[in-house]
Amino acid sequence: MALIALTSSPDWDLPFFKVLANNDTGAASGHQGGIVIPMELRPFFPGLSAATSPWNPTTDQRIDADLFVENRFLASVSTRYQFQTWGGTRSPESRITDQLAPLRNLAQGGDILIFQRNIDRLDSYRLTLVRQSSGEVDALQVLVAGRRWGILGAANPMSDDELTTALNQEQQRESSNFSLTDDEALQVESRVFKIARSVAFRLSVTKLYGFTCAVCGESLKSPRGMMELDAAHIVPRSRLGADDARNGIALCKRHHWAFDGGLFGIGSQREIIVPPTVRLISANAVLANFNGRPIREAFQPHLRAHADALAWHRENILLKD
Repeated sequence: MALIALTSSPDWDLPFFKVLANNDTGAASGHQGGIVIPMELRPFFPGLSAATSPWNPTTDQRIDADLFVENRFLASVSTRYQFQTWGGTRSPESRITDQLAPLRNLAQGGDILIFQRNIDRLDSYRLTLVRQSSGEVDALQVLVAGRRWGILGAANPMSDDELTTALNQEQQRESSNFSLTDDEALQVESRVFKIARSVAFRLSVTKLYGFTCAVCGESLKSPRGMMELDAAHIVPRSRLGADDARNGIALCKRHHWAFDGGLFGIGSQREIIVPPTVRLISANAVLANFNGRPIREAFQPHLRAHADALAWHRENILLKD
């Protein structure tokens, strides 16, 4: 099924869905401006913490959305996720609204809308409309199983509560004595919590480095906020390296690849080491220019890349002369 292949991309979390009502498409007499998000699906959207009241009737957050109809891309838009209380006179209703016309104009009541959250940008979503006339809909209905909304499959996407738990655990690790490895990595964890741990680590590390590479001080950024910056584990997760900011360093994708491949390391004086065998390769001239330069450090001194982790990388990953 081509649609399932689309929704299984590693860049996007697991899908959830809603069978659209007429008022979601603008076909109802009320002509409401948006798609209602049922309470059961709210955990997979950004948490709106501000309380609604008669003097603050709506609380909202902008989110980016890539709009698809079946396998065809329609548009990239900035939309709005909100709680609306109609002047504080009714219980809050959550919906996404604004800039959705390219998708809503093609939709009818009974069509299925699939949601997926970007695992690198938590305020970015993919919305895929599957119409009742589509050749994909019969296979999709097997997964929908007569429900009006829910998870599209057996496993849940990451919720905001699970991300909050992972962030709290990250802070607890960072306030404890540093350990190169993480014994919890040996435990069987759910897919959801592995993603939450990874996201929490990335958020912590990239923020500590001001969202720039510790080697070159750069990071390309798209108008929609996508960055080419990675949170690199110094002791890799594949070697049971800890999800701890002190076992991390922010690197652009080029330097992340080079660091993981041992093309450079970081010395005991916090300087960049590019081995002679690497510097002799003409294609590595730009990297060779950084040899001997100090790294750009994390803003919080107690969370800088730990000396033990950097020494482990020099011993086990850095290419030898």
